[in-house]
Amino acid sequence: MSKEEYQDAAIIDQLTQPVPHGIGASAVTFRGGTPIDAFYERLIRGANLNKNRRGQFMGEASEWSRGWRTVASGTLGMTAMAGVASVTGVVMEPLQHEFGWPRAVVAVNVFLCSAMALLLAPVGGALTSRLGARKVAICGTLGAIPGLLLISLTGGSPWTWYGAWTAFAVVNVAIGPMVWSMAVSGLFEHARGFALAVTLSGGGLAHLLFPPLAVLMEAHYGWRGVYIAIAAVFLIVLLPVLLFLFRAREDLAATQPVEAIAVDKAARVQEPLATGLSLKQALGTRHFWQLALLALVVAFVEGTLTVHLFPILKEEGLSGATAAGIASAMGLALIVGRLVTGILLDRLPSSHVFAASILFLLFCCFMARVVAGNAAIGIAVGILLGLGSGGTTGTLAYMTGRYFGLRAYAAIFGMLIGIFALGYGIAPSVAGYARDAATSYAPLFLYLAFACAVSTVLAFTLGKGPRNANVS
Repeated sequence: MSKEEYQDAAIIDQLTQPVPHGIGASAVTFRGGTPIDAFYERLIRGANLNKNRRGQFMGEASEWSRGWRTVASGTLGMTAMAGVASVTGVVMEPLQHEFGWPRAVVAVNVFLCSAMALLLAPVGGALTSRLGARKVAICGTLGAIPGLLLISLTGGSPWTWYGAWTAFAVVNVAIGPMVWSMAVSGLFEHARGFALAVTLSGGGLAHLLFPPLAVLMEAHYGWRGVYIAIAAVFLIVLLPVLLFLFRAREDLAATQPVEAIAVDKAARVQEPLATGLSLKQALGTRHFWQLALLALVVAFVEGTLTVHLFPILKEEGLSGATAAGIASAMGLALIVGRLVTGILLDRLPSSHVFAASILFLLFCCFMARVVAGNAAIGIAVGILLGLGSGGTTGTLAYMTGRYFGLRAYAAIFGMLIGIFALGYGIAPSVAGYARDAATSYAPLFLYLAFACAVSTVLAFTLGKGPRNANVS
């Protein structure tokens, strides 16, 4: 029997006891002095036992009632943003055939987006705080549409490809995870973790939806048609949703009384004080550098396998349609991995959850070596990749708060996610050069598997965190 069930049973036992009458009644009555007063006193006492639990539920219900539109539109924004990069594997071979570029040149787009996200993060954060998440997201969407059309006009020189993607990478910062996360965090307190997990799962939806669309468009209209189609999605689907549904806290406050958007004070749980380490103190711990190394290595593995998944599967003898279907299965598994990881982090040691996520990537590397035209093994590769990728980034965000506290969370996590973006950004180009040099992906899988094995050990040995972090 759980603690809550035991408490409920105790309440029922109290309320069903007979209330004595007569001379001895005063021995069991309370301040009111009558058996009726005693009954109501027991009722109130029982209600107070689970007040916090009911307050938590009421708070979550209130938050979802006013914030579900923001979560839904933010999820769509994440899907559209991640969808642009998710089709790189589909257009890689057509670009090679048309221009004769090596795969590393095509894959540099991921690096450019990651580099701009790292360099412009302070500016993007300041603008979002000043103007509001809604205005920034709408402006970013309006800028992304001509950026995608510019990519579709790329000529024979690689510099036209680099230039078009640099322009898109700048506006891409305005539709990145920071914007959607800030809007959702402002509307959720009790259910913030799950709301963020749902919003960020849009990255998995992108891999589920966009590769099949890209294969269809490439077959009929060429690789240029792929980016024109994505621009149409931004214009016809994302922009109207942001205009009519996406609202941050400041937008709701401008049209409603504060009481209408605030959780009932009696149902709120007081936020913990911002205790923990400063950035300088965190940099002096081995836990920070261990997490930084993990972020770099794991991001490199994920960037290689995710961006090159489509050409890997085709090289192993699978058709383009089958490879696109497996990429979609990977996206679905990524969503599942992200949501399940969020649940497990509340119940298991975070270092163990992190290590388990990396093990999925390790098994993925081994399975990728033996696909050999077998669609079932190819599906297993996609699912393992999705489950592993879905667990790593969320766990990294969670462990930052657990290990270093909230005092300098933004600065510490900003550095870690910047290192992650660096690893993810350079991986596709490095992997492209390695594949072209070896004329096969097979040797690369061994190096990635070794990196995953070392990372698993590093994750398991993280321990409980710095002693002076003062984090519960």
